[in-house]
Order: sequence, then C-alpha cells, then structure tokens
Amino acid sequence: MTELVVPEDQPSVFENRKKLKSNPRLVIENELRIRKKNGETKWVRKIIRGIESAPEGSGNFQGLAYDITERKMAEEALEKIERIRIKEVHHRIKNNLQVISSLLSLQAEKFDDREVIEAFRESQNRVASIAMIHEELHGGESPDSLDFAGYLQKLTSDLFNSYRVGKDGINLTLELESVRLGMDTAIPLGIIVNELVSNSLKHAFPGINEGEICISLRNEEKPEFENEIFDSVPDSPENSNFHYILTVSDNGKGIPDDIDFRTTDSLGLQLITILIDQIDGSIELKRDQGTEFTLRFND
Repeated sequence: MTELVVPEDQPSVFENRKKLKSNPRLVIENELRIRKKNGETKWVRKIIRGIESAPEGSGNFQGLAYDITERKMAEEALEKIERIRIKEVHHRIKNNLQVISSLLSLQAEKFDDREVIEAFRESQNRVASIAMIHEELHGGESPDSLDFAGYLQKLTSDLFNSYRVGKDGINLTLELESVRLGMDTAIPLGIIVNELVSNSLKHAFPGINEGEICISLRNEEKPEFENEIFDSVPDSPENSNFHYILTVSDNGKGIPDDIDFRTTDSLGLQLITILIDQIDGSIELKRDQGTEFTLRFND
C-alpha cells in the first residue's frame, strides 16, 4: 500500500514501521492520504500492529484502514468558515476603531488650546495603531498572527506623516527581521512603539530639523545547544528567556538623568510601563547618546 501513499505522507509510514519492528506489541494509529489509480486522493485512518507470533524484527504487520475523506472535508470546511469569521471580526473592529479616530478628530476641532489638541492627536494615533493591527490580521495569511516587521513599517510611516510639519530633516532607520506575533502581543507592542516614536518626534529634537530615529527588531531565539552555553553565564542579557528584542532609539537631546521613566507623570511613559508588564517583558533605558529603549519579550 505504500506506493499509493502521497509522497508527503510516506516518511510517517516508514517511521511507524521502524517503531513496530522494535516493539511488535505497539499499536499505531495515523491518518494519511492515498492516491487511487484514477488520480483521486482519499484520506484514510490506519490502525496497525505487529504480529506477535511472527519472528521479532520480521516486519510483518496486521491492521486495517478505513476511509475518513468525508470527515476530513467537513473539518477543512469548518476551518475555512472559522478563518473567514475571524477575519470578518477583525474587519469590523478596524472599522469601529476608525470611527472612533474620526470622532476624536472632529472633537479636537472644537478646541483652540494647543495642549488639548495635541492630547486628542495622541489618542488618535493610539487608536490608529490598534486599528492597523486588525487591518493586517484581516488581510493577512493568518487571522491569528501578523508580520510585525511589516506592521512597524506602516505604523512609523503614518507617525512621521502625522508629525511631518517641521520634521523633514528627521530620518528613520529600520532594521527589522521577519517576526510573526499574535494579537495579544502585537497590540501592546504597537502602542509602545507609537509612544516611543511620538516622544522622539515631539521632544528629542527641539529647535532643530535634523536627527535620526532607529528601530530594530531581532529574533534572539537560540538553538537548544546555544541556550545551554548561555545558561552557564549568569546575569547576562543572553541568559534571559526572551526570544525577541525591539530597540527604539534617537540621537536627540535625551531624557534628563533626574527623570525616572517608570514613575513619571507622562501618560505615554506610564502606558509603556503598564504594557510591557502586560506582556511579561522587560525594558531598559540608555541615555549615552540620545535615548535608547530596549524591550525584550516573548509571544
């Protein structure tokens, strides 16, 4: 029957035979596809075991196979319906968030106070960062995870457009590895990046129209043998269990040494502290040359 099994499923057949040769009393169940002579593909469920009366290692087996094609087709149909349903939910959430953003914009027009208008714009950007994630999830390959690097490119582009007046000389450098994140991690991180980049654009370059903001995203997950090496080094960054590192930095004036970003009254910095705790990540600040925030996290 092996020659009928589709090539992609054949390795599992050979692996199961090895197991049965080493342990004739073992019972193995698996599902695989076979291709009939007319080219039609069928799903079958096989239950096989060795023949106890046969000499050990003889390779003689017994079992049965039954057609589960209809069940598999029903499962695939249900999975497709569920993916469509989830994508539709993301689409509706995105639309509702865009309505909220528009309402904030309309409300801001009723005020003349610059600080009030700025507060409304900041809220709009936060809402937009969340809406963008739902848009990516709706249009992406998976309704459960998104390409966070691609999302960061769009998010930072929108932020630069939002603060473009007088900022033409501020450059953005992106060094992003391809990383897929689930919604529960992507949304808090999106808001964090929104806050950090907005703060740099608003405060890092006062009175000047040149500078640089850099964002890097790296996958630091190591092969198991490398982790064993790092585990022997105490108190090193590599010794942590975090798989991803996100860095947002600028070469502006920097945050004064007497300000603790974890206890400041700034709503944006308070949000960053709350959200990094929400995803069980860590954050550190360097003030050597401008400002550099380093976030470590898992998905």
